Amino acid sequence: MTGAWWTSGFRRTSARRDLSLTAALYRLDRTNTSAPEPRLAGVVIQSGAQRTAGWEVGASGSPLARWQIAGGYVNQVAHIMAHTNAAAAGARVPLVPRHTLSLWKRCMIVSRVGAGIGIVEQAGMFAAIDNTVTLPAFRRVDGALFVAVTNALRVQLNVENLFDRCYDPLRTAKTTSCRGSSRMQRVSRRVAP
Repeated sequence: MTGAWWTSGFRRTSARRDLSLTAALYRLDRTNTSAPEPRLAGVVIQSGAQRTAGWEVGASGSPLARWQIAGGYVNQVAHIMAHTNAAAAGARVPLVPRHTLSLWKRCMIVSRVGAGIGIVEQAGMFAAIDNTVTLPAFRRVDGALFVAVTNALRVQLNVENLFDRCYDPLRTAKTTSCRGSSRMQRVSRRVAP
């Protein structure tokens, strides 16, 4: 795969360094690209040339003591540039959502215990290059609880899909669905040297 791209953006950090804002515009042109075969799971076909164009904005910081936030929004369109055996010119590239939004908040409950919650929202998108199957939009909420047991030991519980919603983040063919995880918990520990 070969390509060319351009990007333009800016970053602004407040004088107190408690808030950072970013924004970017981009366009990526690629040739000799591939995509999943719509009828056969696990098979990849040549899809010719693609163009992805979009913009994104983000913010992160600590607006209040013990609070941290991070959020972002992406708006992008990816389409086939020239007709191929796999797709018509103008067809949308599969597995590229038009809109993606994320918002994460973390707060310290007491000096050594904190919690976080995050929301990810994604627009519907096509499952394959022929644009006949659409994966629905979804929203997922994740959570975390972390404890600094000592200065060197930190334990964290992450819960993905907190409300156990059913969603389809991708498909490998028209008939092969890859469900997003149901509620899933992970416990990790980090030991500082």
